[in-house]
Order: sequence, then C-alpha cells, then structure tokens
Amino acid sequence: KRRSINIGIIVFLILFLYIAINVYIYFTKEQLSIYEVHEGSTAIDNRITALILRDEQTVTTDKAGYVSYYQKEGARIAKNSTVYSLDDSGQMVDILATGDVPITMSDKNNAELLHAIDDFRNSFSDNNYKQVYDFKENVGSTVLDILNTTMISNEQTLMEETGQTFSYNMVRSPQSGIVSYYTDGYEAVTPDAVNTDMFKPDEYTRTSLRTTDIVDVNTPIYKLITSEQWKLVLPLTEEQYDKLQGKEQVRFTVLEDDFDMTAALSLSKRGSEYYGELTLNKYLSNYLEERYLEVQLDFDTVEGLKIPLTSIIDKDFFLVPLEYFTMGADSTDTGLIIETYDEKSGEAKYTFFPTEVYFKDDAYAYIDTDQFPAGTYIHSSTNTERYTLGPTNKLTGVYNVNLGYAVFKRIDVLYQNEEYAIISEDTENGLSAYDQIALDGSTAKNQAIIY
Repeated sequence: KRRSINIGIIVFLILFLYIAINVYIYFTKEQLSIYEVHEGSTAIDNRITALILRDEQTVTTDKAGYVSYYQKEGARIAKNSTVYSLDDSGQMVDILATGDVPITMSDKNNAELLHAIDDFRNSFSDNNYKQVYDFKENVGSTVLDILNTTMISNEQTLMEETGQTFSYNMVRSPQSGIVSYYTDGYEAVTPDAVNTDMFKPDEYTRTSLRTTDIVDVNTPIYKLITSEQWKLVLPLTEEQYDKLQGKEQVRFTVLEDDFDMTAALSLSKRGSEYYGELTLNKYLSNYLEERYLEVQLDFDTVEGLKIPLTSIIDKDFFLVPLEYFTMGADSTDTGLIIETYDEKSGEAKYTFFPTEVYFKDDAYAYIDTDQFPAGTYIHSSTNTERYTLGPTNKLTGVYNVNLGYAVFKRIDVLYQNEEYAIISEDTENGLSAYDQIALDGSTAKNQAIIY
C-alpha cells in the first residue's frame, strides 16, 4: 500500500531548517553593539588658582599692654565700635578674676546672652560643628563687653582700695568694616603688582594677631576690611587670554564649596605673563579667611549630545549641484533625473529617482555613493545639460539604528577628547537624545539590517 505524505512533518522540517539557519547566521555574523545617546557637557580644563585681594588696613596699637579682644573674626563693625581693650599691666583682669569685684549684667547683656543661647540651641546640627565655635565667639564677645563695663565702672574704686594705678583703655575702630585677625603680607598688594611668584599656595604663610602676651607699641592688633568689593586675580595661559578677549563678564565655580558666581572681567598682559581680574561686590565674608581660591572658569563649557568616539566615521558622498534636483511628477519627493540608454535602440531614457540628501551647502548636495554607480548621468529638468556623478567629499557622522537598520546621520562635533565627543543637538536631520547608534561605526553599513 502506498504511504501518504505527512504534510505536518514537512512543515516542521521547513520551520526547523529556517530556525537553524537563522541561529547559525546570528552566532556566526559579527554582532553590532548599540549605544544610547544622552545629553552631556564638558568644561574644558580651566581650573585656576586665584589670588584674593581686598581693601585691607592693618591697625596697630599706640600703647603697650595686654589685649582683650571684643570682636570675633569676620564681625561687621561700625565706626567707633570697641574692637579691643588695652591693660598696661594685666592686673585689672587678675583682680576681676578673683571674684572680689561684683560683675553686674544689664538687661541688654542678659537679652544678648539668652538670644545667643537660643539661637545656638535651635540651629545646632551634628553636621556643622563650626556652629559651636561661632557660639563660643558670640558669647565671648558679650562677656568681654560686660567685663569692659565692669572695669570702667570699678576702675576708680580699685585704685583707691589697692593703692595701685591702672591704665585701662578701650580702643575703637577708626572706620566701619569687617574685622580680621591675621596678616600675610598681601594687605597692600594691588592687581597691577601681582606676579607669578605670588601664586604658590604651598609656600603661603600667615601670622595670627591674637595673643595673650603683652604687646609693644605699633604692634598690629587687627585688620580692617573696609570695602565689600573684592578681586580675584588669575594667571592665564595665552590661549585662555585669547578666548576671554571681548568678554565683559565670566561665570565661574569656586571648587571648595561648588558655588557658582558671575563677575566683571578685565584682562592684562605684562611681558610674557597674562592675567585676568574678576571684580565682585558680594560674598566677601564667605572667603574671609582665604587668600587663595581654586576656581573653574566656565567660559569654555560645551553642551550637547555625548557619544563615544568609536561610533564616529567619515563616509564618502557624491557631490551633486543643487540645480539638478527636482520634484517627482506624481509625488512630492525630491530627487534626480537619471539618464540611461536603451541597449537595442540607443535611445536616451530619463527616469526620476527619489534621492535622500544627507547634507547640502551653498552649491552642492551630498548623496549616498551606494545609490548610484560612479559615472551615472544626471539630467537637468530645466535644460539639456547633464552632470556625471564622480566627485565626492566626506561627511562625519554615525549610524542611527532606531528602525532596525543602519541610517547614516551627519554630526557636528563641538568638542572631543580621547574617549568621547560632544556633538550639536541642532544639526539638521541629526541625532536626538535617546537615539540608538552603532557603538562601533566601522561595523555598520548604510541601510543594512542589523537584527
């Protein structure tokens, strides 16, 4: 008996063969890795050590004695405010320390102390231990004020009881300003006197003015900063100097606290040295104890789309004069009229082909060299002239694979280093954030299916 053919087995074998062939192709062909495009930015290395200059006056004492300080570091004081007191022998403080002289507190003193304590209690954080030192200085200043009042009110009584003569003087500020208690020799430096030897933070030293020892006449006691305006002087390279030409302002970041600022800019050149001067009218107190700041100039920041260099390729394209492009008779597609000849009759034939333009300048459009062979005749739609495909030029781009096949996309590189590039987001028919591209552009082929 003749056996019938089992159609199910045949279909199964065909499907099995199809799957086996595709699995073989998948594992034997070179795999195309894909990269997802993201926005990115880069600040070209404009990190600079800046020198801080302020309007600083060093105040000296005109008498010898022991100093008691009434203002904390960074205190803002008005003209004629008490900054320190001077006891020529130190005996006044010793007598008060015995407790024999009653120290009375006014309602104002009580209110100031209570306010300082409440403020500290409400704002204290384990993450900001500096508040403890601020609290100590605030309370210490109030206590010194109380002590000063007691000394003045009891000076005559103490001299009568002890038979000793005391000389106790309160010293007031000659003008308003901000108090500081260190010197470093840069107080009188002006921007035009700055030189490269001043930009050596590792060799920088400063002297604290606070002391418990007796001071001589003309000893510096404190420093008064008399203006809110301050300057940052920056040593520049010639390249940085040239790029900053014409800019009246520049944005920068203070790296120690990641604080962004914008400042007025002026440039100067002295011999082979280049300098930038940033003038600010705010945030002086933030950096009162600093003479140097590490800053990052943001004038050369580049923003766009970030892609790996391995994705970027240069591809050849035919150059076609713009006047040869026309619209199709039955469509809105733009393309070219291709001139061919019948092999038998030798008659010319003119056929319209929709053609993708990858880029165009003022004279030429760039078309894919894979669409037509070199030597193809392009016929004008307005006259009898024709153009022969041949001249080429390169475009820089990547392969977009969003649709499952590779499509060349031109890019404009704004910045690149050894690993990646920042490209423009505004390139016509270019890439967008979250597009998928071939990680290695050399492994892809235009219009080829990747899956």
